[in-house]
Amino acid sequence: MPYFSFSLNYKQKLLNDFNIKPNQVYFSKNNYIWKILNKEKKSKTSFVNKERREKLNTIGSNVLFCLPPSIGLGDAIEYAQALQSIEKSNVLKNFGIAFTEQYSFIFKDIFKLDKIYPYIISKKELNQFDSVFHFTLEIEALKNQKNIRSNIVKEIKMFFKIDDKINILPISKFNKKIKKISIFPVSNSPIRTMPLRVLKHLINFLKKNFILEVYLDNDSEISNLLFKHIKSKDIVIINSKDPEELIKNIKNIEYGIFMDSGPLHVAKLFNKNGILIESTVSAKILLHKYKRIKNINNNYVSSYCKSPCGLTDLFNYNNEIGCYNTLKLNHLKVKNNNLFHFMGRRDVKNKYTNFIEKPVGCLKSINVQDILNYIKKDLSL
Repeated sequence: MPYFSFSLNYKQKLLNDFNIKPNQVYFSKNNYIWKILNKEKKSKTSFVNKERREKLNTIGSNVLFCLPPSIGLGDAIEYAQALQSIEKSNVLKNFGIAFTEQYSFIFKDIFKLDKIYPYIISKKELNQFDSVFHFTLEIEALKNQKNIRSNIVKEIKMFFKIDDKINILPISKFNKKIKKISIFPVSNSPIRTMPLRVLKHLINFLKKNFILEVYLDNDSEISNLLFKHIKSKDIVIINSKDPEELIKNIKNIEYGIFMDSGPLHVAKLFNKNGILIESTVSAKILLHKYKRIKNINNNYVSSYCKSPCGLTDLFNYNNEIGCYNTLKLNHLKVKNNNLFHFMGRRDVKNKYTNFIEKPVGCLKSINVQDILNYIKKDLSL
């Protein structure tokens, strides 16, 4: 999704929610706005232009931070944590945050940050800042998050030379008498989603001793496929309608079983206990210094890759969809020669359900008994 500027000659009804005024210049990274504008007749738009992001030579004291487009819940929390650290460190006199989109409430209500521009920012508003800082342009480690996932908070703190402390809200201490366990099997990608085999084993074991919640998402094709294969009479299915509702629910869980997804980051934020089942992204990155969620290591090794490889999603290579192992691509060779530009994302989502039904190697290798043994020990069963 490009960074773009635009101006309209009239009030477009499909964009009413964004409070766009005619004959004013705005900047955005929103996919929906971009699509609507590019469908308009030229007579109705003054202009729609892709903008070149300019790397800063020096960073001023009044900075507009621009988030990348279409981030997920977990990334939103990490960016908000990092920006709160910048605010507390006083390394900048003033800053604003652009393109927080549906996660604006996280920045405003949870992290108490202000000067938020959710979907658009006017030229007049932008000109109040002396520097425009695009995270994925300025910080090298954040440029290729889909292929080499890094810890967003840590990278931003390192860039601004801020002490690396984790932000955890003060919540009640861990009570060993757990009555309810919450499972979060769904990720935005099949390579970070809990395999059906693992989910079924966990349900069959845990339902005997606990109230069992499984968090799903009606809007996710991945989630709907998981739902078809589990017996809902044995568990409580929770479909959180939006991120705010999901966060409120996670705030009240007792013990969680997580994959690499947004709920993991929410649980860390509220000092929750549980386990993380490692897949393609390292637990050292995901849990960084957080001790109350324990990791179940993934030690998968093939001729082409070693887990965790750092991928966050499938990719398209020579019109074939898969991961390093399924496409027989040597991960180290790709990484060492910086060949990531050959790894596209076209048509990837069309194959998601295929990879739920036939998981990639590192997910196939997950040892369910190791997970059950750890839960037994952790919860004194």
